[in-house]
Amino acid sequence: MVDVCPQTLDAAIGRESDEISAPIRWVSPLADDNFREYRDGAFLKKLGVRLDCVPLNEFWRPNGPCWDALGRTDDGQIILLEAKAHVGEMDSSPSQAGEKSLPLIRESIESVKSYVGSRSPADWTTTFYQHANRLAHLYLLRTLNGLPAFLVNLYFMNADDMDYGGRSVPKTIAEWEDPISCQDRTLGIPSQHPLSQYAIHAFADVNDIKQALKTSSEWSSE
Repeated sequence: MVDVCPQTLDAAIGRESDEISAPIRWVSPLADDNFREYRDGAFLKKLGVRLDCVPLNEFWRPNGPCWDALGRTDDGQIILLEAKAHVGEMDSSPSQAGEKSLPLIRESIESVKSYVGSRSPADWTTTFYQHANRLAHLYLLRTLNGLPAFLVNLYFMNADDMDYGGRSVPKTIAEWEDPISCQDRTLGIPSQHPLSQYAIHAFADVNDIKQALKTSSEWSSE
C-alpha cells in the first residue's frame, strides 16, 4: 500500500491528525526492498534516526516490535505504523521475552504506564501487549529522546479478501470503536494523556485502496 497508493494512506492519517505534515515519504515496506519490515536497530537505521539520550538497548531487548510501515516527512517527522485488518489482531500474545530480557522490558513498560497516567492493574506485558510495546517505542523516541515521532494505529475496513478464521472484519469505523475502547479501558489509558496527540487512530477502507489502485493502473496504461 505504501508503495503504490501512498496518497490514500496519507489522506487516512490526515483525517485524524493535523499534526503530521504530508506527504509522508514511506521507507518500508517497499517492492524494491522485497517488502521487508524492520525492527530493533534496523528500523532506526532505515529511518535515519539516532537515539542520543536513551539508546534502544537501554530501553528494550532484541526482537522488539516489527513495524508494518515506517515513514518520514519532509520536515523530519517520524512515522511508526501498526496496521490491523480484523479485531482478533488486537488480542496479541504476551511478551515472549526470557528471564534475562523481561525485567528491562517490564521496567520500560511501567515507565510508560506511569507517564500516560494509567492506574489499571493490568500487566501490560501480557494484556494487549502489542499495543503497549508500540506505545512504549513512541515514548522512547518522543519523550526520552526528544524526536518528532508519531505512532499511527491504522485500522482497515472491508478487509475481507482473506480468510481470518471467522474473525470479525469491521466494515465501518464504528465497528472498530468498541474494540479500541475496550483495549484502552483495560490498559487504563485515558482519552487525554501526554502522548495522545502523537498516538493516532486512523482508518482506511480497503475498497478505496482498490479503487486507487485501479485508477493508477488505468492511468499508467494510457
